[in-house]
Amino acid sequence: MKKIYQALLLGSVLLTTQCKKSEQPALTNAKLAVTRASMIDTARPAPLSVITIAGSYNVQGNADGTGADARFNYPHGIDIADDGTLYVADLFNNAVRKLTPGGVVTTVNIPTAKDGQKLVYPEKVLLSKDGSLNILAYYDLTPKEQHKFWILKPSGELITPASQVNYYTYIYYNIAKDPYSDYLQTCGERFVTGAENHRQGFTESTEIANGVIGKHPFTPPLDSLNTSSREYAAVTNVFCGYNGVKYIVIRHKYVYKLTKSGVFTRIFRDINFHEIIDFIANKDSRTIYIVDQGAIVSISNNKLTRLVGLSSSSTFSHPDGVGDKAYVLADGIALSKDENTIYFTDNNTIRKLILK
Repeated sequence: MKKIYQALLLGSVLLTTQCKKSEQPALTNAKLAVTRASMIDTARPAPLSVITIAGSYNVQGNADGTGADARFNYPHGIDIADDGTLYVADLFNNAVRKLTPGGVVTTVNIPTAKDGQKLVYPEKVLLSKDGSLNILAYYDLTPKEQHKFWILKPSGELITPASQVNYYTYIYYNIAKDPYSDYLQTCGERFVTGAENHRQGFTESTEIANGVIGKHPFTPPLDSLNTSSREYAAVTNVFCGYNGVKYIVIRHKYVYKLTKSGVFTRIFRDINFHEIIDFIANKDSRTIYIVDQGAIVSISNNKLTRLVGLSSSSTFSHPDGVGDKAYVLADGIALSKDENTIYFTDNNTIRKLILK
């Protein structure tokens, strides 16, 4: 690339010397150097470049700041606004952080709930179409009496709906945007209160009725699941595509799709996943990006491609790099509006992966 720039600049200089000096003076050496540096600096990083944009790798803390001066304590869920602003669930800081495109990290003010409870262990965070900030607390750490859902409206109003419907007790694992609804989709497993051993996976809308969250539940039919999924059919992830299909992950390993007409089938049968942590897709749903046991992979035309993750050539002391040279153990991921960049959380940092 550098040689191409030098050739272009040399051609420009030669052309300039052929023109009348009174009309177009030749570039001086100083101006030529500045021009060349400017062209190189504005070049986009190579595809599969991993760049840390906030925090310091493997250094925990709780501090606002710009870039490497910011500190997190196990950031997990992440979402991106239309203007490029990132929102991050900072799990062990009991906070939601905001990261501007300029790299400035601040802490979002989450009010105390009406009953006096404060937000604890936020794991997932997503923006609704109306600008509401939706937060899901980590099921395995949050006490049973604590609120699981926190919804902060653009007006500043805080809503903490109950998460138990009738005689069911719910365990929530994830939330996903529905591009055709003002509500999100959530997923997990539920059981009749007092009968915890008899659980069933589910997905449902986050519509709120009478102070209780959840409507239009869907439970994967057991006779449609592969044998390994039937015994413990928890829905650990859900993603809503623009094609109207819901992608449902069972037990972190098996991927199914639910069409608008209600057809429920398993996909990616020939791919052996280890632990699906997060799941997104581009707008036409032809390419799917998955965090599988810390690695970021893509699936297109039923073919899996490993993008970044740990390898023998990746270095913990210098985690940024290109492809296998980068040290990546990703958690949450978000896709930029132009679909050229994946933003992700990783070991107390916020990072980005250049796709193209």
